[in-house]
This record gives sequence, C-alpha cells and structure tokens, in this order.
Amino acid sequence: MNAKSKPWYGRWWSIALLIALVIAATGILTVKALGMRSIDADAEPFAQTAGGFDYSWWNAALGRWVRPGGVDYEAVRADEEELRRFIATLGTIGPRVTPERFSTDPERLSYYINAYNALVLFAVVDNWPIDTVHDVHGWLDPRAGFGFFYGLRFPLDGAEINLYDLENEVIRGFIDARIHAAINCASKSCPALMPFAFEPARLDEQLDAVTRAFCSNPVHVRVDDEAKEIQLSAIFDWYKPDFEEHARRLDRPATIEGFVLAFAAPEVAAELERALGAEFDVVFRPYDWALNRL
Repeated sequence: MNAKSKPWYGRWWSIALLIALVIAATGILTVKALGMRSIDADAEPFAQTAGGFDYSWWNAALGRWVRPGGVDYEAVRADEEELRRFIATLGTIGPRVTPERFSTDPERLSYYINAYNALVLFAVVDNWPIDTVHDVHGWLDPRAGFGFFYGLRFPLDGAEINLYDLENEVIRGFIDARIHAAINCASKSCPALMPFAFEPARLDEQLDAVTRAFCSNPVHVRVDDEAKEIQLSAIFDWYKPDFEEHARRLDRPATIEGFVLAFAAPEVAAELERALGAEFDVVFRPYDWALNRL
C-alpha cells in the first residue's frame, strides 16, 4: 500500500464522524431554536408523612391565590420559594418512584391533577412576565403553545416530563373525561382553577363538582337563540373521544351533548335539549389564551 494513501475505512470513518458532528450541532441548535429546556425547582422538598402524599401546603396556597375571577399571580410570585419546594417534592415522590404511597387510582390521579396545575403555575412565574402562555417560545414556534406545553420539561416522579405528555400520556390514561374540567392551562378559556387541592378520599365528588360547574358555565356551554347555535368550549372538540366514551359509560348517547346533559345544571340542560330539538348548529367557540390573571 502506498504510504501516502489511507485505507477506505479510514476515509469513511472521517466522513461518518463529520456527519455525526453536523447532526449533533444541528440537534443542539434545533433544541435551542424551539425553546426546549428543563426547569429545575432548585429547592429543598417538603417533608412528607410516612404514607400517602401531603397536599396541605398546596391546598392552603390555592386558597390564597385563586379567586372566582382568576389567579392572583403576584401572590403566587410572593410564594415562589415555597412553590419551588412543592415542585421539588413532586419531583422526588410519585406513583413511579414511591408506588407504596399510591396504591389506588384515586391516589394516583389526584397526584397527577395537582401536579399538572402546580407545574402550570410554576411555568408561568418562572417565565414572568407574560400575557399568555403563548409568549413562552423559542426562536422558532412550530405551533402556538409549543414552547409552553411541549418545550418546557419539569421534574416529576423521578424523571422529567412536559405538560403535553403529562396530560395526554398520563392523565388521559385514566379514561375519565372529568379531568378536562379539573386541569387548568392558565388561560381565560380554561376551566377555572379550583381554590383547593384534589384529594384521593374526595376525588370522585370533586371531579363531579368541577364538571358540573364547567358544563353549566355560559363561557363553556351556551345556547344562542339569535344565531340558532349551541356554542361549546373548544375543549369539547379537542377531546371529543373522551367525552363520547364517558357519556357512553353513563348510559347516555355517546356524544358531546350527551356528556354535557349528564352534568349541566337543570336549567342549562333544559336549554340545551330545547336547542337540540330545534336542530341548532353545534359550534366550538374560539379559545381565549389570555392569562387567567385577576
């Protein structure tokens, strides 16, 4: 072999290494451009009792922060240090890493609903000031909300997760459409954030209550006689299969309307039935992503 020549595999190794470096650099730049990042709670977890999960701090905090008109984010920011401790607690305790604390579905689902709502508030204050969750994004924004719901990763249950996966891969896995009235995305068209924690012992009762409130609120369910429309929250459209399946399990028609009728207040249900009988069009209202601040 000529001393100056290189074996073919040596040349291809160099090319492969160059390609790998280009791909790695492109990946890093893509992550940066999309605003994808991990948020560290950077705090000491709260001490926990021997069993279960203690939501007492979270329950009291929600009572301070949440009002009928929305969330007092200045109050949340004033408690940011303690909120970070709660997020750190969620990061180290959960159904995956401490399964002995979460032996039932209500214990697990309560944990995930509370975690979702806490992580949303944490994401808002960590990116403050914002006017909408859509303000959180990178140089590239593939779709509105990508930076907030996909790009941010949080510590949870011994791993990292984004809000999209927490909702769609974890919480929706419990096959209970009532969860859509319990989790809050920090926006005006979301179901209201509750001023209390969801608790395993009362979870079924609490989910019924928030779903009744959601289906009875004209922001989410409204009959417009002038337009001859039944105007529904876009949430019903986004998660249509969930609502249809839940209605079916309640021995109702497997439709969005069947679900709403199962939970709406009597006067709202009567209006909806009248409109359905008159064959009003069902339309889904534009979503208001403005921050749900007071």
